[in-house]
Amino acid sequence: MTVRSSKFRHIFGDKNVKSYNAIPVSKNAHEQPFCSVNPKFVAVVAEQIGGGAFLVLKTDRIAQVDCNTCKISKHNGPVYDIKWNPYNDNLIASACDDGLIRLFNITDERGVEPNHAPVQTLQGHGKRVGGILWHPSAENVLGSFSYDSTVRLWNAEKGQDFVTCQGFTNQITDMSFNYDGSQIVTTCKDKKIRIFDSHTGESALEAPGHDNMKVSRCVFLKDGKIFTAGFKTMSQRCCRLYDPRNMLKMLTELDLDSSTGSLFPYYDPDLNLIYLAGKGDSNIRFFEISSEGDQVHFLNQYSSGEAQRGLGQMPKRGLDSSINEIARFYKLNVAKKLVSVVPLKVPRQSKAFADDLYPNTVGLNAAMTADEFAEGKNSEPLLAPFLELQQATSTSKGFTATEKGDNSEEVAALRKEVADLKKTVTERDATISSLKADISQLQGKVETLESENGRLTAAAAETNGEDEIAELQKNGVDQAE
Repeated sequence: MTVRSSKFRHIFGDKNVKSYNAIPVSKNAHEQPFCSVNPKFVAVVAEQIGGGAFLVLKTDRIAQVDCNTCKISKHNGPVYDIKWNPYNDNLIASACDDGLIRLFNITDERGVEPNHAPVQTLQGHGKRVGGILWHPSAENVLGSFSYDSTVRLWNAEKGQDFVTCQGFTNQITDMSFNYDGSQIVTTCKDKKIRIFDSHTGESALEAPGHDNMKVSRCVFLKDGKIFTAGFKTMSQRCCRLYDPRNMLKMLTELDLDSSTGSLFPYYDPDLNLIYLAGKGDSNIRFFEISSEGDQVHFLNQYSSGEAQRGLGQMPKRGLDSSINEIARFYKLNVAKKLVSVVPLKVPRQSKAFADDLYPNTVGLNAAMTADEFAEGKNSEPLLAPFLELQQATSTSKGFTATEKGDNSEEVAALRKEVADLKKTVTERDATISSLKADISQLQGKVETLESENGRLTAAAAETNGEDEIAELQKNGVDQAE
């Protein structure tokens, strides 16, 4: 593996890192990093017997944590993925085994509250939701992929999905938006890479991907190239670079090692760097994409000696420029129940602000609304100077669901109630029909009896008349004598 001469060649990370202690990181085998980070909070999928849960930790309080006071457990099955909204540091989405996506609002003042309920529930997938991803420039637009072999885009405010991507023949393993969010690239266990139009859900491209059915992942780079990490035929791990204009020919392929853990790529579009970490590995590799965009160069790696379950990456605006920190990862350690904070720095002799390390980056404001995106608008993320973002304080925005998505438990209860009522109505209709038939029969019998009564009355009257005449005649004869 060739080592590149670069200003990022000597990226290093501290060996003695700070850690959150006593964190019961999930032991679920699902292939997601189980961690999401923003400047305010760290979210970690937690181990729980029955249902699913995740923890919300504050970034400014690194110590032992009372998990009972920061756990969100409102799930009917294991949690498979969590993601903070890039434009709202208080809104987090969770993907669950029950096929639902839930949105939770975490306030700065109260944090996680007892029986913390979701502010929105997104229902539409027919099976478990494998992963989620927020749109890079549209506010409150969320992407998801599921074991029902679909990718969906949601308007989180309205609780509705408005785009569905189909055509997969096996389990979807990853998705990524391009820089302006107009396209989606996916990887799948059918060994195909697919690109979809994010406005229509129509397939724009399908091409061969990694040769092995093991989990592969993808990243849409800023210049439109596609970076993938996965396995070759003989289970050797590798990363590749593709140009969508000619997917049949790889621009670059780098062999890594023969470890079995899936790879998690983390992309920095400002510096054109990729950080690659493997599940079960103890290192984080650093790669640089060439300025021409056709080569991937290995730079260096950070090693700690402790195996990682997954990683969460701090957004650029949450980094500390005073120590030339260009990335910060939150590393999950299942065995020791730790979440370790790993800052990655570029050494500089000067204490001045290194503007070459901190170009303008994604700010706090989205470029468009969910409705504008749904109407067909595209826009690259709005950038802002790094120092302005570092000095700015993100306010607690809150989140308002203009329309509520279905709550599966409530819907199930209501559907059962409706079904019971329909059954009762059907039974009563049958009873009423039977009673009507009985009444009709009784009416017929009454009419028959009335007719018979009339006949008997007439006969009796006639008989009485004859008797009277006979009696009179008898009396007349007696008088004559």
